[in-house]
Amino acid sequence: MVRGRPPNWRAIVDNMPRGAQLVGMTFSRNPEEVCEDSRENDRNLKQIFQRLKTKGVNLVFVIVPNAGDTYAKVKQVAELEVGILTQCIKEKTVFKMNPATTGNILLKINAKLNGINHYVKELKKPKILGKPTIIFGADVTHPSPDETSIPSVAAVTSSYDPAAFKYNMMWNLQDPRQEIIVHLETIVRTQLIYFYKVNKVKPVHIIFYRDGVSEGQFQAVMSAEISAIKRACQGVEANYNPKVTFLVVQKRHHTRFFPTSPSEGDGSRNNNVRPGTIVDTTITHPTDLDFYLVSHQSIQGTARPTKYYRLWDEYNLTDDETEEMTYYLCHLFSRCTRSVSYPAPTYYAHLAAFRGRVYIKNRHLDMNNLPRENQVHQANAEFLTNNPMYFV
Repeated sequence: MVRGRPPNWRAIVDNMPRGAQLVGMTFSRNPEEVCEDSRENDRNLKQIFQRLKTKGVNLVFVIVPNAGDTYAKVKQVAELEVGILTQCIKEKTVFKMNPATTGNILLKINAKLNGINHYVKELKKPKILGKPTIIFGADVTHPSPDETSIPSVAAVTSSYDPAAFKYNMMWNLQDPRQEIIVHLETIVRTQLIYFYKVNKVKPVHIIFYRDGVSEGQFQAVMSAEISAIKRACQGVEANYNPKVTFLVVQKRHHTRFFPTSPSEGDGSRNNNVRPGTIVDTTITHPTDLDFYLVSHQSIQGTARPTKYYRLWDEYNLTDDETEEMTYYLCHLFSRCTRSVSYPAPTYYAHLAAFRGRVYIKNRHLDMNNLPRENQVHQANAEFLTNNPMYFV
């Protein structure tokens, strides 16, 4: 189903099968149904999605306006009410469909349909991931100071395959500007159980990347969230006590790096340091592990390094092992075939929090009963089970 004004949808029908063939995907050249309908009411959308779900359609393309709230309406109806996968494409994107754009959209589609876009060769895989390991990414997004009727959204993603490419996600509403993740124990316990159901083994190591925490909040986060992770493990099984490694990811800083000579740069006109550059001495903490990593090649301007601070580590990882693992995870973001600026689980946590915001957009919320609002705005249960990476 493609929704928009003709001949917009022809660009999708013509380009997607051709692009899919190039990357080894099977893609029908004839859409199940084309619905050219500019009405945006929820009832009409729901009828269309229900009809397509009954037909067994795997994915619905929806062409949305370049601005407005149509995207939120589509996701609310498709995921909260009906339970069907959608791929929204803006009108301006449809008019400039080319192989590169098609390829980027197919990366998202393949991940949503539980495929693997890429992985790092076993020879390059960190040794610590050789044992059953679950990797978490977590973030909390807050409303602007003047938005008193909008809650904060806490999102947690977790890997569930040995290559750490596939993730599922959970999100919750909490009081505005509350940085500590309130329901973390329940979230972690649920995701540990999911990992066990998929892999038939419980993880022996938990790696947790926490975004959005300032240095002044380190002690509060350690006290609340690491304790919640420990309680979650006990909730899975009384004697279950996997080792926990907890790292904070920080992007809001003013530190930049430059090569001492052009021969040590990345070869671009911006003369950035090479991807994979790590700084963990001189300008870092004298005893605790914190390090800067430039994991990506900046397309424009000066590359911004990401700072990592290891708050807790029961696995006794060496500095090199921690840094290697972090750089490895920067190569596994499903939307991109190159390394990105910070680890995939934290990228996914941002996307998950954004999806939570989409679900509550233009909806009246009872700020005095957020637990109920959480239940009302969770995606269809069957849909979540069948499509854990729907949020990418």
